[in-house]
Amino acid sequence: MTFEGQPLAAYEGETVAACLVGNGVTAFRRTGTGDARGPFCGMGVCFECLVDVDGRGNQRACMTVVAEGMTVAMQDHRSPPGAAVDVPRCAEHIAEPEVLVVGGGAAGLMAAMAAARCGAAVTLADERPALGGQFFKQLSKAHGFVSDHAMDGQFRDGRQLIRATEAAGVTVLSGAQIWGAFPPREICVLDAERRSRVLRPRQLILATGAYERGLPLPGWTLPGFMTTGAAQTLARAYRVAPGKRLLIAGNGPLNFQVAAELAAAAVDVAALVEAAPAPGLGLSRAILGGFPHSADLMMKGLAYRRTLKRRGVPILHGHMLVEVRGEGRVEEAVVAPLSAAGRLDRLRTRSFAVDAVCTGYGFMPANELARALGCHHRYDADRGHLVVAADGDGLTSEPSIYVAGDAGGMVGARAAQEQGFLAGVAAARALGHDPPPDVGREASRRRQRLARHRRFQAALWALFAAPRLHGELARDDTLLCRCEGVTHKRLQAAMDAGTAFIGSLKRRTRAGMGRCQGRYCGPVIAALIAERTGTPLDEFSLFAPRPPVKPVPIGAIARPPTMDATGGPPPRRDDIASTPPSGESA
Repeated sequence: MTFEGQPLAAYEGETVAACLVGNGVTAFRRTGTGDARGPFCGMGVCFECLVDVDGRGNQRACMTVVAEGMTVAMQDHRSPPGAAVDVPRCAEHIAEPEVLVVGGGAAGLMAAMAAARCGAAVTLADERPALGGQFFKQLSKAHGFVSDHAMDGQFRDGRQLIRATEAAGVTVLSGAQIWGAFPPREICVLDAERRSRVLRPRQLILATGAYERGLPLPGWTLPGFMTTGAAQTLARAYRVAPGKRLLIAGNGPLNFQVAAELAAAAVDVAALVEAAPAPGLGLSRAILGGFPHSADLMMKGLAYRRTLKRRGVPILHGHMLVEVRGEGRVEEAVVAPLSAAGRLDRLRTRSFAVDAVCTGYGFMPANELARALGCHHRYDADRGHLVVAADGDGLTSEPSIYVAGDAGGMVGARAAQEQGFLAGVAAARALGHDPPPDVGREASRRRQRLARHRRFQAALWALFAAPRLHGELARDDTLLCRCEGVTHKRLQAAMDAGTAFIGSLKRRTRAGMGRCQGRYCGPVIAALIAERTGTPLDEFSLFAPRPPVKPVPIGAIARPPTMDATGGPPPRRDDIASTPPSGESA
């Protein structure tokens, strides 16, 4: 593979992003202002890692697998006019599976397997090139374990679940980009062969997972700044370190896991910065409360701490990352302590010389498909995100539509698996496929375990309780909307001028109109509006989901020139009235 004309060593099965980062490349594209950007989310959501591959622009490096002889170049702000599109115009393939599962992570795999074991014909569509999702991501083909015993439990459990799903006879569509969802249950897909598909299942299970919450601060768009999940994907799946010396910051248990795994692999972790206070007597109830429900996970957490201590990685509890500095890439990270009242003390900052910063501040449900289909949601102020309204089997307010796992509200990987299994059984039963006795017994056990997992999650987040920030760290020139380059000052000016609704702000400033569709800036802007207006956040405070929910070539949507929207020939130019009928306005 070559990048910008330079040959690079690449491994079979790794993504373009993994190859570039592994070869020390951090800048993948240029913005309209000429600024460099690199990978941020690592899971196909942010579109910051766009590159040109073999003459085709707008290819996500984190989702594109390398191939021998591949030519990769930096992506300019916009593709040149007349750029070739290799997608057939509206080459629709329409299928009507009994059960469609969207998402190939913990919940989706379990849902597909359970429904198939009940006798249903199941199709699973997943955007990634390989099954497993974020939690059960597997080692790429280029690497292998010396033995099964060398795997950790996360790898092993994921491999077993993937194999069980495939053995159950599930039809898998990998590399399938879902770009639209239309009532009652129509899912539009651009598949791995760049063909358009329409799936109209009788039962639909949405297991689309979550993505990491963004927290804008000075320097968060510099190449080398990425989410903790992106760093974990590079390390676990591709054995690539995000940098030579890095800092991990944010809030939550994932940061501890990633810091420990990187440190154990001899990566230089300068510090782990955690917003929550250090565990002490005041948090003993939360610690003890977690043990009865998931003792093994609590023990893992303690093991991560021991690893960090053994490797000499300082853990800065009650601190936050406040700024990242560098010329063209990450070079320095600045952290500050939090007072007992949750206020930053900027007079006692500490700086770390690093070439990568990884941040994780929790997650947001990937609920755009459920919202587009009309499923009712409510805003959970304690967790800071929308939660789908669903029954014990995951059935939503819309008939024959289920939601399982983090897509419905952050539940954790173990609860996601239980929810997926229950949703799969319920969807199959709704089609007349009664579960075999062993599946029925397993469903009962999983329902009981689900309650236990929920109690563990409550104890876990009591342990990691910390102030939830939105735009408080941003300066006037900090970009709140990464995609469209909209600054904090510009948004504040629009609100000063009387714009008090998120849709109006979007039209006035273009915030939320970029490739990520407002996934990162939307919650921040909604919180700013709520604070200014005194209006509590609710289901309608965020950007409304619109198709396409992710960017796709126009050829995936456009109808052929021989057909209009009604299915007949298009009208001739002289058939169209040049003036509107009397009484109507143009």
